Amino acid sequence: MKTIFASLSFAAAFLLLLAGSSAPRLGDPTTYSRFELPFYAQPIAVVYDPAMVIPDPGPLTNASIRNAYRQSIRKPSRVLLNSLLEAKQRYELNDFLFYKLARTSLQVVYGDRDRNAREITLFGLLIDAGFDARLTFRGNQVFVNVYTTEDLFEVPIINTGGRPYANLSCLDGACNGRQRLFIIDERPNPHGRSFGFQLRKWPALGVQPETKAMRFNYHGVQQNMDITFDRTMVDIMSDYPFIHEYCYLETPLSPTLRESLLPQLRRYLEPLDDQQRIELLVSFTRSAFNYKEDNEYFGHSKPMVPEELFGYSFSDCEDRSALFFALVRDLLNMPMAVVAYDDHLTIAVGTDAIRGDGFTYDGQRYVFCDPTGPKNSSRIGQIPPGYENKKFQIIGTYK
Repeated sequence: MKTIFASLSFAAAFLLLLAGSSAPRLGDPTTYSRFELPFYAQPIAVVYDPAMVIPDPGPLTNASIRNAYRQSIRKPSRVLLNSLLEAKQRYELNDFLFYKLARTSLQVVYGDRDRNAREITLFGLLIDAGFDARLTFRGNQVFVNVYTTEDLFEVPIINTGGRPYANLSCLDGACNGRQRLFIIDERPNPHGRSFGFQLRKWPALGVQPETKAMRFNYHGVQQNMDITFDRTMVDIMSDYPFIHEYCYLETPLSPTLRESLLPQLRRYLEPLDDQQRIELLVSFTRSAFNYKEDNEYFGHSKPMVPEELFGYSFSDCEDRSALFFALVRDLLNMPMAVVAYDDHLTIAVGTDAIRGDGFTYDGQRYVFCDPTGPKNSSRIGQIPPGYENKKFQIIGTYK
């Protein structure tokens, strides 16, 4: 029988070389354990050596946490890391989803016991995967922090050694407050790479197609479509950290949604000129969805990627802007500017041929095409009502 290490793909082994970690920590292959982890809609096979488990560090001090980490270095944790890195490549996971897979796997490995030992082991896996990470603690809890260059909101950040670190252990809001955190002086990978949160492409996980009947008004005439989206993508975003607004707009449509929505809209757009095409797309984002503020619907702020508009009953201006941005990009490929007011987000489309309210930015003329409202209007070239005299800033452009 081949050992797990010997049967790993070349690509996974190459990823391990890139990690630049210390000598491999492998145990006796005959002792390896396996389980199938339901990761969203995708069952993922995970392999580990039970001997990787470390005991709880006991009362938390700089020395006890450092000693626990150094003990973990001598354990055969590489077996699990091999398995996780192979899954990362196979299912095209970004850094954050890789972290979630690692955390969920360690919950199986450790069970409900020894939370702090589990966090320290997770820290070691991230170090061996090539990231710069730091451990912090407060009271009787250890926290894992990763260096990132991306903008995050409502995520605890510490700055040390000239780098910002996001607290991954606190993403669920369990450690809100201003109590002091103590930073462990152990820094095994000070030149490690930045941890990424943005979804530049969707992972190749199991698909959960759902069909939704959509109606929208275009110049007063009702149009009907049945749209199929991927519930897996909605599930992924349900507890995703808040990233920069522009990142939500850059997130692509899932293959399921693309194959359902875009061909139907193309049939509508084909006989129209550019102005009429933009009017049709704003008609869709304005009238096909019900409006409600995040705080009223979710009880907190929740920006959405385009897929989520089809998975929830309500959406707001940020969400409509993300979908409209994706539709203009994928169907019309026209320049756009993302316009941010203090309490409203909208889109302006770059064109010299359409008259109306607009502005010039970096030599390109843009016309306001608000994706949110008025609800049953198809009119474009109008500053959003109520914002005529308000200042705005451009937070991103396309083309």
